[in-house]
Formats: sequence, C-alpha cells, structure tokens
Amino acid sequence: MNKMNIIKLARLAWRNLLRNGRRTLITLLVSSAGFAALAIVAGYMEFTFYGLQEMTICRGFTAGGGTGHLQIFRKEALDREERFPLEYGIGQNQTIQSEIEKEKNVLATIPRIEFNGLISNGEKSISFLGTGVVPEKEIKLIDYWNQTNKMTNSRRMDNSAYLNLAKGAPNGVLVGEEMAKALDAKVGTNLMLMSTTVDGAVNAVDVTVAGIARNPMKSIDRYYLVSHLETAQNLMFTDKVSKIVVVLNNTGNTQSAIPSISRRINGSGSSGSFSIVPWQSLAEYYYSVRDAYNIIFSFTGIIVVVIVFLSCANTMLMATMERVREIGTLKAIGISNSWISLMFLLEGFFIGLLSVAGGIVLKFLFSIIINNSGFRMPPPPGMTSSYLLNIFPAMEFLPWISLLVIASTTLSGLLALIKIRKISIVNSLSHV
Repeated sequence: MNKMNIIKLARLAWRNLLRNGRRTLITLLVSSAGFAALAIVAGYMEFTFYGLQEMTICRGFTAGGGTGHLQIFRKEALDREERFPLEYGIGQNQTIQSEIEKEKNVLATIPRIEFNGLISNGEKSISFLGTGVVPEKEIKLIDYWNQTNKMTNSRRMDNSAYLNLAKGAPNGVLVGEEMAKALDAKVGTNLMLMSTTVDGAVNAVDVTVAGIARNPMKSIDRYYLVSHLETAQNLMFTDKVSKIVVVLNNTGNTQSAIPSISRRINGSGSSGSFSIVPWQSLAEYYYSVRDAYNIIFSFTGIIVVVIVFLSCANTMLMATMERVREIGTLKAIGISNSWISLMFLLEGFFIGLLSVAGGIVLKFLFSIIINNSGFRMPPPPGMTSSYLLNIFPAMEFLPWISLLVIASTTLSGLLALIKIRKISIVNSLSHV
C-alpha cells in the first residue's frame, strides 16, 4: 500500500472507534483512569522521596539530628575505634568553620558533640543519647527547610524548641517527650547529667529543662537530649567537637561542593586530616524506606498496566467478533491479514492517545483536590508524626507513563490479530 492508503486506513480506524461510541468511551475512561492512577502514584512517590530526603538533611531520624548536606570528621574517627570520648574529635573548629563558610554555596556550618550518659531527677536515672549544639546555628537547618520552594506554610518546621534553648538558661536542655514522662519533668525542672570525661573520669552537671521536643523516631524519643555545646564540653572537659555539619543552599550542590571544601580544609594535596561525608552515606533510614516504596509503587504500576491492557484487549476482541463479516469482506477484496491487523493496532493507538489526554486532565484535577483537602497521612511505622498528603507534578514521569499506556492499548490489538488470522472468507461472509 502507498502512503495514501495508510492514511485512509488510519481514517477508517478512527471511524471504527466512533461507530460504537459507548464502548469506546468506557475503554477510554478505564485507560484514562489508569494513566491518572500511575501519574498520581508517581507524584506521591516524588513527594515522599523529596520529603524523606529533606527531612533526613534537616531533622534526621537519629538522636544526632539532621545530617546536613555534608559532615566533616577527622579521618581517624571513621577508620578507628576511640579509646576515650572525642579522642579523634575536631579541635579549633571555629577556624575550620570560617574557612568552609567562605564557599559560595554554603549557608551555614554547625558544630556538634555526640555524647551519652545518665540523666537523673534525684529519684530516678535513665540513660540518654545527647547532642551538644549551638541553637542559633541549628535553627539555620530549619530555615533551610522552610525556605525550600516545595514547602508550603502548612508544612513549615517549628523552630520554637531551639529558640527556647537559645533564650533559656546557659545549662538548658531539650528532652524528648517520652524522657520527660519517665522523669516527670516539665519546662523549668532541674535535672543532672552524668557522663564520662575525655580522661575517663565521671563528671556531672546540673541542667534545666528548657523545652520538650518530639523526635521523629518513636524508639529514640525516650533517650533524646539536646544541650548547649558548652554544656557538653564542660561535662566532658574538652574543647573539641565530634563533627561539623555543613548546610548548602541546595541539595543538588552536594557532590559539587565536596572538592572545593576539601581544598579549603585539607589543602591541595591528596592527603589531609579531614574526611567529608555526604548526606547519602549517612541516610540508612532514607534508603531503606525508598527501597520498600519502590517495590510497592512498582507492583502498583504493574497492576494498573495489566488492567488497562485487559480492558483494551476486551474491547478489541468484542470489536473483532462484531465485525467478522466486515473482516471477511476486506479479505475478499484482497486486503491482507497484516493490513487488517494494522487497522486494529491503529485503533488501539488512537485509544492510547485519547487516554493520555484524558488522563492528564484527571491527574491534575485530582491532584488539586488532594492537595487542597488537608488530608493527613498516619505516621509511618516507627515514627511519631503524621504528615499532610501532597501530590507533586512529577512531570519527568509523564512521558514514560504515556508511552506505557499507549504501548498497552496498541499491543492489546495483538489478541485481535490472532482471531483475525483464524477467520476464513467463506465462513465470515455467512456469519450472522
């Protein structure tokens, strides 16, 4: 056939779809709903992964707080076991912070001390996992979260706990809700911290509860404690810090910032005293959740595609059975099975195109409804906070979903091809 005949075949396929409008409409609705379902799942997946990524960076899922984009350690701290606390801590950290903050993509540097010990109210003692911080600098991590372009007012992170710590007594601490319940502590309650110094001795300091915070992880909330950096240093008799957290202006700049920061703190040589660890290497919880969600979303996508395929295949088979005499007539005038099959494939292709158009409309319509509904999702397993459901546009996924739906509707015509090849001219012309 020449080009004109192919165009005529496409017109014939289009008219065949319009000939039974109700059946075509039902198939289109199923296929469009399938496209919209896949696109909404992709939007929810993008929202979930983005939220987990930025939550890991800004707040974290451990007692140590948010990972930041980068963390600076002494190399020995990563390669060896410490014989005593802060044996491989970072000294003169303010000088290092000043050098790092000269980089154009760096928003802030945050020194931290990680320590542990016992906390007591005089009658009861429980263990704690503590972090010594500079509250004013920790607030910069929260500011980064609140200023990201995908955050709305309803998802802004509260910085009141760190503000209370900054404005409170010099020896103020933040404790987790479960710890506060266990010690019967309230804001203003006096407690005592006991820990091991860098010399191996036991030291104690009196502290005051400046605020009660909720850690994202339920299992950590009972041991969660945050103190001023000076309080932790006085408790441990040291001027070192465990690490320096670096906050960048964009997560996408993480890898590109490492070489320039390394040159500033390690010099131009290949060796140096410090290791720079990106947040991806510190985000075990993020990757475990992402892997689980990828399996769930992939399985959901397969089910939706199968439903779309079977719906279109059913339409094509019904059309084949209703048009047996038409198919026999086409064969009788010399049209080959291949061209008749191509006509059915074109019908499936047109259904796919219309499904994509309808699916895009449904996707954005339902996304608007969901994003403005204020619906809250329950806390994920092991966590304490619910979160607002949101569907991101996920524009980069739409071309792939479109190809998947069009391929499913087009290839559904292959089942009709098997039936067409079995139809003989004589039997088809006498078919009722």
